[in-house]
Amino acid sequence: MSKESREGSSYPRDKRRGDRGDGWILKDLSSFTKLIPHLMTTRNSSAIYFKEKIDVTNFVGYVEEKNQELHQNPVKTLDGDVDKITYFHVFMAALVRLFTLKPHLNRFIAGRNFYQRKKIEVAFVAKKEFTEEGEETIVKESFNRDETLWAVSSRLSKGIKVAKTGQTDDATDILNTFARLPKPLVRLSLGFLDLLNYLGHYPDTIYQADPMHASVFVTNLGSIGLKSVPYHHLYNRGTTSVFICLGEIHQDRLYDPGSGELVERYVVEISTTIDERISDGFYFIKAMNEFKEILNNPQLLEKKLEQFPVDI
Repeated sequence: MSKESREGSSYPRDKRRGDRGDGWILKDLSSFTKLIPHLMTTRNSSAIYFKEKIDVTNFVGYVEEKNQELHQNPVKTLDGDVDKITYFHVFMAALVRLFTLKPHLNRFIAGRNFYQRKKIEVAFVAKKEFTEEGEETIVKESFNRDETLWAVSSRLSKGIKVAKTGQTDDATDILNTFARLPKPLVRLSLGFLDLLNYLGHYPDTIYQADPMHASVFVTNLGSIGLKSVPYHHLYNRGTTSVFICLGEIHQDRLYDPGSGELVERYVVEISTTIDERISDGFYFIKAMNEFKEILNNPQLLEKKLEQFPVDI
């Protein structure tokens, strides 16, 4: 077997028969696991839903203190200086770290086969204006496993700025062209693309901008003041196995086991929808606990990870 060298690859490994451009095929699975895509054939019908209210008091304090530091000493990155971070920046950096530490979350099923996605790819909605008429656009960014908070923040800021100024790239122009086609042609075109995805030959140019082909789709409902967030369905199109809704960070009274009293804390509600076929419930619970740990120690995101999980 030849060693595959692909720029931006998050899980370098030997190339095998059955690999796709966006993922490595997983063959060393149990017999029951291999049968699951045949028993549960669609992503949305295999979705499970869970919601958590997370204490983010340390997280809020970190962002406030760090912004005071950044105002005086911006951090330089390849995509520009970082002189301010937002809650959303840190949440996204925490997600990139989580998908690194828990690689099963970065799996998907296509053509009834299991794959490990080669990159950590995040899609999210950006509103050009915070009004009812404000147009929504979708941003998709790709990250390596060793990304720091600064790299994630600078790239997200750059992507959001491009989206809000109305600039588009070639891939987005292609998607806009599809949208302008007559409805029967749109249906035929999307059906053909679905077939190509099933066969593992999805066009790379379209893939780069298609949010249905991402590790996770995130919607930040906290940006419009929503504290209690709904569950979102998964899409049967594409390969996105995880959908996350973020609520607004707000103060609430929580029980403190130490004092036995209710205390004021900053909390955020997060709802997650996940394709249960990609792993098991125990793994998902451990992943959520890991995410809480990352959010409570955001300073760790400032440094690159030295070691990564080997088992994918």
